[in-house]
Amino acid sequence: MFRTWFSKLAFGQKIQLVMNLVSISVLVVALCMIAVSFYTKFKQDLEDRVLQKASLLADAAAVGVVFEQDESVTVLLGSLGVDRSVDQAVVYKKAGEEFVYFAHYARDKNFTPQAYRPGPRSQWVEQQFILRLPIQVDGEDVGLLYVREDNLYLRDMVQASVAYLLPVLLLASLFIWLVSRTVQERLARPLRQLTSTVHEVAQSHDYDRRVEIDSKDELGDLGNAFNSMMKELSDFEVLREEKEREILDLNLALEEKVKERTKELSASLDNLRLTQQQLVEQEKMASLGELVAGVAHEINTPIGVGITAVSYLNESLTQLKSQFMSGALTKAEFTGHLDSLTESAGIVAGNLSRAAELVKAFKSVAVDQSSSEPRTIELANYVQDILMSLRPKLKRFNHQISVDIDNAIQIYCDPGIISQIVTNFVMNSLHHAFTDVDQGHIEITARVQDEMFYLDYRDDGQGIDPSIAKRLFEPFVTTKRGQGGSGLGTHVIYNLVTQVLGGHIHCDSEPGKGVHFQITAPMARLTARPLV
Repeated sequence: MFRTWFSKLAFGQKIQLVMNLVSISVLVVALCMIAVSFYTKFKQDLEDRVLQKASLLADAAAVGVVFEQDESVTVLLGSLGVDRSVDQAVVYKKAGEEFVYFAHYARDKNFTPQAYRPGPRSQWVEQQFILRLPIQVDGEDVGLLYVREDNLYLRDMVQASVAYLLPVLLLASLFIWLVSRTVQERLARPLRQLTSTVHEVAQSHDYDRRVEIDSKDELGDLGNAFNSMMKELSDFEVLREEKEREILDLNLALEEKVKERTKELSASLDNLRLTQQQLVEQEKMASLGELVAGVAHEINTPIGVGITAVSYLNESLTQLKSQFMSGALTKAEFTGHLDSLTESAGIVAGNLSRAAELVKAFKSVAVDQSSSEPRTIELANYVQDILMSLRPKLKRFNHQISVDIDNAIQIYCDPGIISQIVTNFVMNSLHHAFTDVDQGHIEITARVQDEMFYLDYRDDGQGIDPSIAKRLFEPFVTTKRGQGGSGLGTHVIYNLVTQVLGGHIHCDSEPGKGVHFQITAPMARLTARPLV
């Protein structure tokens, strides 16, 4: 509150207020110290006066106490009546180890003497000074004088001091106010002039204005500095106007250049997007081509075995026919030929069945990757087909793949999306996670919960470096640059999940602790209706 009020005062008023407060505070402190000193001195004078007066009374009352002349002691004590400060005085006579009442004086006529109560020789009790002075004869205590005196003397002295110091304080305060007023006027007038000129310059932007401060001190230096600043500002204003005209001309030229550069950048950006799209498509086709090559190689084995078995079967039939036509065929030979024919037919059937399974899985996955027609798929069986098509790649390693997907999960989407996602995950594990691992483990799980589809992919490989993990889903980010890695695998997965499935993908990985991809997508995008 005070700080807010003080901040709103003018500079001269602040100076005057501070001078008054400091000066009056110093004066008040000095007067208080003087008053305390006077009070201490008056108090000590009071104690000395009471002690002196009591000593005289004790000496005078000693004879009366010894000879038990209580009336004379009472008369002696009655002389204290001329001192209006004395409240009471009591003489006690020593009887053995105790003091008993002997005589007294009291301003209050109804005063009743009390039995003697021991205490310190002198003390202040409720603004009254009490003195207990022994009465001695030849150095031996014969009694005790108890004197109790009010501080009337002390109060009179304090009142007199206040009556003297208060006018001094008022006159000094008036003098301080007059001096501070004069100082305030001398300091504030140049500052008001300077402030007024500053406001006028701020409103009119007339930098040719000057101030005239007739002073040889710091205020005069401030005025001269302000005038110098106004001169520099005036020169700067002329320069600024020239530069503004130059900037306007440059802006016009710059706008034309910006338009030209914008057109060039727009064309470059379109080319970049087209190139990126082509690279993504090439990545998909490269994956498909690699799949075709692997499946073709894998089919060669059962087809080759089947051809060999058919050739052997043909030779056996030719030999059987020749022996039969010549009539040289025995029962044992016929039985041997039948066993060979049965074994060859079994070999042909087994290898052709194996080839048929590979062709079926390849056909399902390859057609889905090359087309974009959505259909309803049973996720568990479709993932198995994908892994079957990848068997040519997987059979060269001892890695294990476990799939935990409920057979009841059916989704409606472009199957190529699921194929591309699972294929890229598995190939990334083979190329990056298991480079130094002989027996790795991959786990693929999926579930539907609260109208959300969840697909988790884990491997226990070497993990992802933190510097790569931060940019994992950006295009062209790879640790196999120059070794066949394009850096588009995870970028393709990210685009498929976020743009086509309308979901999210998150990756958790630490070096040496494998990788965990979490994909979530709303089931509303995976129901039996065309994707929007």
